[in-house]
Amino acid sequence: MVRSIAPLTHEYRIREMSRFTLASFALVLALFGFNAPAFAQDRDLLGTFRDWNAFREMQDGNTVCYAVAIPDEMELSRRGRQRGDVYFFVTSWQELGFRNQVNVVIGYPVDEDATPMLRIGGESFEMFGRGDRVWLLDDSQTDRVMSAMRNGSRMIVTGRSQSGTESTDEYSLLGATAALQAASDACR
Repeated sequence: MVRSIAPLTHEYRIREMSRFTLASFALVLALFGFNAPAFAQDRDLLGTFRDWNAFREMQDGNTVCYAVAIPDEMELSRRGRQRGDVYFFVTSWQELGFRNQVNVVIGYPVDEDATPMLRIGGESFEMFGRGDRVWLLDDSQTDRVMSAMRNGSRMIVTGRSQSGTESTDEYSLLGATAALQAASDACR
């Protein structure tokens, strides 16, 4: 049975997803050429699908599966500004019954009063941020986001840092459908 997390508070979601994204961040660093051997023992690469990858891993006795991509275009409104790494995750926790949770590691401390946006084709989805991560503001939009990702070719995430710098990150959706399916199948 799949549980909805809509009744959960943003604070609970942030705490739980932040725990996950820290471990996942180390995985992505390892995947893209950085050294993170301590995180490699319980992680399985389910496949590389064009511009997306899918993984399954164990975290505190829970099976976690996710599709992940990095942007192929990144732009900041202020020249010379630095930011950390940027990743787009769609995550499912098998034992907890959470499915297709959208999470972006955005690479800077977000302005929590701003409204980051996810745009896919002609659809826009509001997000909220805490720390250097953003999530969908309304979990009831998850199915629409998944459908748009499966049917689209590109998506854009926009946000604003605490210092007022705005970012625009563009992602290819080539391979997203296969990566999402692989992650979903692995966490049934």
